Amino acid sequence: MGEEIKSTLEIALEKAEKLGKASKEELEWEKYKEEALIYVGKFIRGELPNFKEEINKFIAGLPSKFQKRALKTVVEALLKNLVLPREEYHLKEMEEILEALKNLFSEVPQLDKLIEETKKLLKEYLLQKEAIYQELEKKFAASLSALERAVSEEMGTQVKLSPEAHPQFQEEWRKIKEHLDNEYGRHLEYVKNILLKIVS
Repeated sequence: MGEEIKSTLEIALEKAEKLGKASKEELEWEKYKEEALIYVGKFIRGELPNFKEEINKFIAGLPSKFQKRALKTVVEALLKNLVLPREEYHLKEMEEILEALKNLFSEVPQLDKLIEETKKLLKEYLLQKEAIYQELEKKFAASLSALERAVSEEMGTQVKLSPEAHPQFQEEWRKIKEHLDNEYGRHLEYVKNILLKIVS
């Protein structure tokens, strides 16, 4: 291709220059904002084990007028990545994000309880989702057993039908999961809003 991929900063600077509205301060802030997002990206990818130290050092090294904005950028980026877990390994990633947020808000001890409750909430969501899925699977497996026997006899060989492949199973599971996601998602949004208000 020959063309280098432009960084977010370069794109932002180009836009700002085109508009001719960017002050020196805005251009300076764009540079710090991108650096803050790079730290968060490294943390999310597991490349920054001592996130609290690194991010605190970075923010402390900024001009004081940008420190609060940088903290807000970091918190917003972490919260954007905080979602309902899909699997067990995903739950661990969400717990690490919550731990990072707890460290960033260490001067607000009341938040410890909220963050610990959010960890429990995410764990509960995953356990409930798995339990309901298995229950639904059992229900469908029971109703499929007669069909399995009939098909096996007809074909003269053992046939195993998968409950998950049944369209009705998929439809029921979609509805249940949607309800579960909405219920737990509301709680998660509530927590995110509290954390955002603190840095706004």
